[in-house]
Amino acid sequence: MLHIEAGSPSHRAINFDEVANKKGLRTNMELINEVRDQAVEKTERYKEKSKEHFNKKSRVKNFQVGDLVLQDTEASDPTNTGKLMPKWEAPYKIKEVLRPGTYKLLNMDGSEVPNTWHGLRLRKLYQ
Repeated sequence: MLHIEAGSPSHRAINFDEVANKKGLRTNMELINEVRDQAVEKTERYKEKSKEHFNKKSRVKNFQVGDLVLQDTEASDPTNTGKLMPKWEAPYKIKEVLRPGTYKLLNMDGSEVPNTWHGLRLRKLYQ
């Protein structure tokens, strides 16, 4: 209690019921699992909405085996980027589609590129 409440008790101090308080605390403890489940569901809905929002901006490009593509220079060599540097690297050929949006590439001389590449980092080469 504050010093002011010691002389003249407040409405809260006058109407305090210890039995009702304990009963209310017990009820809150019983409902906490339900409240927690609601919070988890709300978080999942928020994450799904955020995912949908950001996925609208990125369209995965689908390439076929044998297509010629250019590779993003920023992804392949981040140290060699700049305002006057080329944005796309020499042509590559799609060797294999691992899953939608993920590709294995071949150099034009037939040697395999060591990493897999995401479709967002590739661009189709039209000849």
